Amino acid sequence: MRVQSRRDGVVKLWLEHDDDLYHLDLLLEPGDAVRASTERREAVQADRLRAERGRKKKLTLTLEIEKVEYQPFGQRLRCHGPITEAKRDVGQHHTLLLESGDDLILAKTKWAPHHKRRLQEAAQPVVRALAVAIEADSVVLAEVRPYGIRELRSLNRAGGKGTGGETQKAFFARVCTSVADTLGSDSVGAALIVIGPGFLKEDLLKQARADSPELWGGANAVTAGQGGLAGVHEALRSGKLPQAAAQVQLQRELEAVELLNNALAKNLATYGIAQLRAALEAGAGERLLILAAETRSPKGRQLLALAEQARTEVVEVSSHHHGGEILDGLGGAAAVLRYKL
Repeated sequence: MRVQSRRDGVVKLWLEHDDDLYHLDLLLEPGDAVRASTERREAVQADRLRAERGRKKKLTLTLEIEKVEYQPFGQRLRCHGPITEAKRDVGQHHTLLLESGDDLILAKTKWAPHHKRRLQEAAQPVVRALAVAIEADSVVLAEVRPYGIRELRSLNRAGGKGTGGETQKAFFARVCTSVADTLGSDSVGAALIVIGPGFLKEDLLKQARADSPELWGGANAVTAGQGGLAGVHEALRSGKLPQAAAQVQLQRELEAVELLNNALAKNLATYGIAQLRAALEAGAGERLLILAAETRSPKGRQLLALAEQARTEVVEVSSHHHGGEILDGLGGAAAVLRYKL
């Protein structure tokens, strides 16, 4: 996401990538104003009793946000609300469909510190990363995004290792074809990471580099105790992925949750709204972890304000990966403490 201009609480944004929609979803709140180009159908008065559906025409309008709809890993974001400024239909409700490549103007009455952090995070360059998680007779292809991991395909070796089964060379060739099909035209600049135990990942890389050097030449091998999505999460938590492919924010979030778990085991962390308030007010909070979606709730806003006053580090955690699931189980927020309370 690129900030093209900023003035008096109003920013002009350009959505460069699908991932920007995730950040925009967290930025938009009820009461915000969004101005963008859209299409709206004109009403045609066929008779005095009812209006027929007219043709859609392009126009630029401003909405007051009432509701935002976004599906993780989606390619569109919907903004619903009444039209407050336009050449026609002011006061009527409309839905803006936003996607990568669109420009918009966003106005807020107040930009909180976590909004500004979100803009900074969204401005970071995006590298598409594909994890190839391998174990004995299976491979999982998973998309690694700045906010989560999504399984795309699962391949199994036909017949296993037994007589008459698919050879390893044939299976690896099928994996390479599947990777190329998955990346499609986005293969240029994409980061490939082969994850798994033992020497299988090196064997796959050797064959893949020989067959498709232009696609696999920059691929990296990362050791994990297991394959599948669990192996991808393990590699991210351990910080083993190369920086170009690590999707730094996602890795930072998973590492933060891992440190929280260690702190909980040592009684150097707390959770629960009353306990968190007490810890932050006492200045005992070293780091506050909060689900990104909770930054829009009254409870989340209160905790963020206390953390700001106490100069406590804040880490917003996406709910779309294993670390977010752990934090959600703790009530959506937790704090690592400087000392035991």
